[in-house]
Amino acid sequence: MYLDWIIATVTSAPVGLSGPALTCAVATPSERPLAFTPQVGLTPRRVAARGNLQFTGCTSPDGSATSLRSGWVAVRAGAEVSCTSARDVRGGAVITWFGGDGRPVGVSRLRIKADRLATQHPADALLTGTIAAGALKGERVRGGLSPAAAILGCATRGMGTLPGNGKITFG
Repeated sequence: MYLDWIIATVTSAPVGLSGPALTCAVATPSERPLAFTPQVGLTPRRVAARGNLQFTGCTSPDGSATSLRSGWVAVRAGAEVSCTSARDVRGGAVITWFGGDGRPVGVSRLRIKADRLATQHPADALLTGTIAAGALKGERVRGGLSPAAAILGCATRGMGTLPGNGKITFG
């Protein structure tokens, strides 16, 4: 009697509870890294960020986005930024998604918005927001982008471009 109830409960559980909709590795392409105007320095100031990101190795833990395998991203945002912090981040990104065969399978529009003070890796704030349109619409986005250079270099020389890599999660 109880075994029938357990089997019925397990087989009727909603799909999508096993994890996020999508996770990907993220990196700045060497030929088009993120660029900051004016360059990021030790003291906070209003900075515009613009550039590209690549998503690779995308997997769909909950099974809802299995056709999305990689992506090319164009980012434009502004924020109050220093070498160690970012706040009041606003902007957008257009993500062109590719399937397993390398062909385009869709486009998403990411609304970038981070109000809290982000510390340690301020570029993480560029990977925070919500998908406003297209594939994965409505999914919350969060990620981390670790710069290749040490923070000391940013503090002493400033940072006009950002090469780095990390991970991004949708859902």
